[in-house]
Amino acid sequence: MTPAPARLVLIRHGETDNVSRIFRGPEGGQSPLNAEGFVQAARLAQNLKALELPAPRVYASTYLRAQQTAQAIADALGVPLHILDDVHEIDTGAFAGRPYAHLTEFLHEMTASDGQFGFPGGESLAGVGERFHAALLGVLPQPGETVLIVSHGAALVAILSKLLKLDPRETWLSDTHRHENTAVTDLVWHEGGQPEVIRLADAGHLL
Repeated sequence: MTPAPARLVLIRHGETDNVSRIFRGPEGGQSPLNAEGFVQAARLAQNLKALELPAPRVYASTYLRAQQTAQAIADALGVPLHILDDVHEIDTGAFAGRPYAHLTEFLHEMTASDGQFGFPGGESLAGVGERFHAALLGVLPQPGETVLIVSHGAALVAILSKLLKLDPRETWLSDTHRHENTAVTDLVWHEGGQPEVIRLADAGHLL
């Protein structure tokens, strides 16, 4: 019997109390889920459990909100939670403390120190994609395995741009790959092929 294809499930963390939608940067790494965030994580965990994913391994970024979301998933799947470096959120540099709305109003400022699209004084989308991809190479699933990684909004846009060979700036601006809280992107690799998107930024479990 041919094994199931290698499967990668990318997930954004649940809701936090950042209701004012302010860029927090690395200083927000210990922000926990709020009550709604825990409800979202529980719903997602049951959704993933129902899929009966083959040989799952669950990873989370070094940020607390990602770990709390991932713990609910790991518990539902009956597997341990692993912490994975370098899949954390983008460093927003000079935008830390500014509202999300500034992304539109000050789009002309969005150039990182490496000269690519990103945050001045922080990271570029391409740079985040590179560090995330390097971390991913160490845990990639084999045929018949599933790797689930709980990460963050901009970081997920960055890694999907890298994996799917998309332009990071255009992908960011198009909003097609934006993940709501606990949204899921599911990819599979068939032997010798490129990743195939099974579902993209899907939050149907919250409906």
